[in-house]
Amino acid sequence: MMLCLLFSTAEAQVRRLSLSDALSVALEYNRELKVAKLEQEKSGQSVREAWGNVYPSLTLTGQFAHSFRNTNFFIFPAGFGGPPGAGGGTTAPTQIIATGINSINATLQFTQSLYRGAVWAGIRASSVVNELSQASYLSTKATTVTEVKKAYYDVLISQESARLIEQSIARNELALQDARQLYRQGLAADIDTLRAFIAVENLKPQLIKALNGVETAKIALKVKIGLPADEELELTDSLKFEDKMGDITFAQAYQEALAMRPEIKQLELQVRANEEQIAAEFSNFLPTLDAFVQAQVLTLQTNFNISSYQWGTNLAAGLQLSVPIFSGFRNEARLVRAEMEKQQNQTRLENLREVIRSEISISLSNVMEAKKRIAVQATTVQSAERSYALTRSRRKQGIGSQLELTDAELALNQAKVNYLQAVYDYLVAIANLEKALGRAGRMPEAR
Repeated sequence: MMLCLLFSTAEAQVRRLSLSDALSVALEYNRELKVAKLEQEKSGQSVREAWGNVYPSLTLTGQFAHSFRNTNFFIFPAGFGGPPGAGGGTTAPTQIIATGINSINATLQFTQSLYRGAVWAGIRASSVVNELSQASYLSTKATTVTEVKKAYYDVLISQESARLIEQSIARNELALQDARQLYRQGLAADIDTLRAFIAVENLKPQLIKALNGVETAKIALKVKIGLPADEELELTDSLKFEDKMGDITFAQAYQEALAMRPEIKQLELQVRANEEQIAAEFSNFLPTLDAFVQAQVLTLQTNFNISSYQWGTNLAAGLQLSVPIFSGFRNEARLVRAEMEKQQNQTRLENLREVIRSEISISLSNVMEAKKRIAVQATTVQSAERSYALTRSRRKQGIGSQLELTDAELALNQAKVNYLQAVYDYLVAIANLEKALGRAGRMPEAR
């Protein structure tokens, strides 16, 4: 009973994954995607921040100041000819007033921007940056999907390679049994049994290495998906050939890539953002106009008896115009730099189009080459299997040699390895082509 419980617990800890499941889990748990998603949400807050410059602001400020010496104000009567010693008129002021040593001031100010060119350019730029972050997320998503597919295929080919070695060991063990039986019948030499035994033993280290390769590939897959390293995986798909790409011409593929690739969208948006940056920098040469309403409460006192204070009030409204005249060529330099950044991104966009052209050409070529190899190797495997069967039959009858059987077994194993590699290369080429076309980033996310 205890053994059954332990077995069921161990079995429950194994996660069974198809390729579709692996992609869905990766879109939820992949850490790079999580970072890109947070960056997308951050850009949404940047849009809110940009709009905040359009809305009015309300500010409350307060100030308390204590003077260690009184400040004297001189009030002169009408017709006074000037301050003492200036010549003419009265030689002294009519009254001297000493201000209080405690000054308290509270101001509530409402400000509304009427014209600021940089504000609207900033709003448009923030909207572009928000779209840019969405395109960046799709690019990261496309990369993640492609890498998870490749990692999944790496596990599959590692498992298949280990399975082929196990099959080869099984065939060589049968050959060893046949050699021993023929030796007992006097139809084979001692060297034949020795060769068969060595062939079996030479394959065992290869199997150990292959099984370790399976575990290594699974670890890499778990990292790409975002799963814990100690979680056990069991892949449910197999490495098999299915024609996943219909007939598509280079022109069709290239046009689809230009329309769907998130990298193209990113650079196009970057050029738009540069244009808004240019508009924002140019607005630094233009005047700004703000409206304000200000309410103020203040008092000047000579003591700390707050209950006896008398408060004065003031309410004012007005306009504030600011005209830039000279900024030490700082604004000119920033404008020229923004224009240069736009030219840089336009050049990058042209270069990316050419890079995509080469990626599409290479990907299509790799897909076609792998398909042709699969067709050839499928026939080769059938021929190698028949050759091995005939050679083993002759050997069991004592006609053929052990060396012939060994060669036939090696040829069969190599044919299966070549077919397996061709299927793997085809699946990887399809994954690269889907990324090059921009389809990988459009995979729907799990709800």
